[in-house]
Amino acid sequence: MQRRQFLELALTAAALAPLGRVAAMPLGDTWETAFRAALEEAPWLLGYLGCEDRPFDASAKVTGTWPAALAGSLYRNGPGMHSLGGWRYRHLFDGDGLVQCWRFGNGEVRHRARLVATDKLERERAAGRRLLPGFGSLPPDAVGLAGADDLNPANISVLPQGDRLLALWEAGSPYALDPETLATRGPVTFSAETRGLPFSAHPRQEPDGTLWNFGYLAGLNKLVLWHFTPDARLARAVVRDVPRIGMPHDFVVTRQHLLLLLPPLYPDPGADAATLLDSLRWHGEEATRVLVVRKSDLEIVTTLELPAQWVFHFGNAWEDEAGVIRFDAARAPDPRLMTETFRELMRGTEADFTTSAARPYRYRVDLQGGTAEEEPFADMLGEFPLVLPAEVARRHDTLVMLGRDLDDRPRHDGLDRVCVFDLACERRASFRYPDTELPEEHLPVTAADGSRWLLGPSLDWASGQSLLRVFRLDDVAAGPVATARLPYALPLGLHGRFLAG
Repeated sequence: MQRRQFLELALTAAALAPLGRVAAMPLGDTWETAFRAALEEAPWLLGYLGCEDRPFDASAKVTGTWPAALAGSLYRNGPGMHSLGGWRYRHLFDGDGLVQCWRFGNGEVRHRARLVATDKLERERAAGRRLLPGFGSLPPDAVGLAGADDLNPANISVLPQGDRLLALWEAGSPYALDPETLATRGPVTFSAETRGLPFSAHPRQEPDGTLWNFGYLAGLNKLVLWHFTPDARLARAVVRDVPRIGMPHDFVVTRQHLLLLLPPLYPDPGADAATLLDSLRWHGEEATRVLVVRKSDLEIVTTLELPAQWVFHFGNAWEDEAGVIRFDAARAPDPRLMTETFRELMRGTEADFTTSAARPYRYRVDLQGGTAEEEPFADMLGEFPLVLPAEVARRHDTLVMLGRDLDDRPRHDGLDRVCVFDLACERRASFRYPDTELPEEHLPVTAADGSRWLLGPSLDWASGQSLLRVFRLDDVAAGPVATARLPYALPLGLHGRFLAG
């Protein structure tokens, strides 16, 4: 694609369509009051209260013995500040990005967290109120948009890249941070031609450092594909036409292909909607499309079909010599968790996370036979599937997920255990968290000596403290070998990366 065409796409990326209509909405400020009242009755909502507009820095109190070989930094990101000027966001995904760093070594653990100083947040800080719309929120007297980055909260994940840490969002540019101080350096442009194009929050990095990513322009039916060399140089960026592309959140890579699932959730062009969320329609009678892209030229080679479903997150994919791709994911029947539950959660309405909850599924895509199949592989709720970084795009035998047994009833209605699946032997080991804790995404990591560990952040809402636990990956049922406890509580995050050293 020529430079002029890239620039035209970037400029029209404001065609997150309905977000261009920013007439004042009489939403009032009742959500903040309602949430505070609900918090009194359901204290586990502390994880969604939001943080203050300030940096955080503290030494953690460590109990147990931190593994001597496990040294490095765990970076995490997620929606942090939900309220400003007395007005609360209407959707969980709109909160300003809060990047955290747990740094450990020599038996000590230190924590630091800062809000990402996006252009959006800086404008709103100066005004003392919310100015710009979000995915599911439209503040009173909102101002207009010039492009998608005007509403970029940089709040989903992180990517260590050379001497910088990237804070990632769904539909805009990454933000570069200082990896030590977490100070914001500013938005990242990988090339003049790709300025402003979407760069998703779930890039896939192969063991040799090669990086792949995608981005979507839902209003324009365009898919952006990114390829970076192991030394973090942009090798290729292309744009492909994909009708009804909707909102793919994650993808997987194999030895030869990229694979995306395109759920039948896409904007209604005729909708008189205040936000992008309000414009989305679920077409459950349609198929979820399996889009397969060849790595060598980033061309779409086939599109297959599966029953309608919603997938936030994949585990990993691998491909055999016969052209059969296998991958695993957290599969939900529809997107109601995103479209309904995460909205009502922001005003403290009783949220049942089991409604349309995801479950562990495995998939088989036969490229030569032209078929796509799926099946559940564990009778439980599950989310945040992950594998060791060395297994990305290769056959994997270990899969980590947060989960909940179907007959379990924790006090907070969410997921309550971390599960480690031995896929070769079809065994599951797990550790159940106390009812006063909400676990977050757990990362499997490899230490300098080759030992395998599991890093598990959580929020103890009863004590008002955030924690980080470390488990032996091969013996999670034995419980944590060490726990680091902070003197404060931070909002529940979404995704993270570990950087050894």
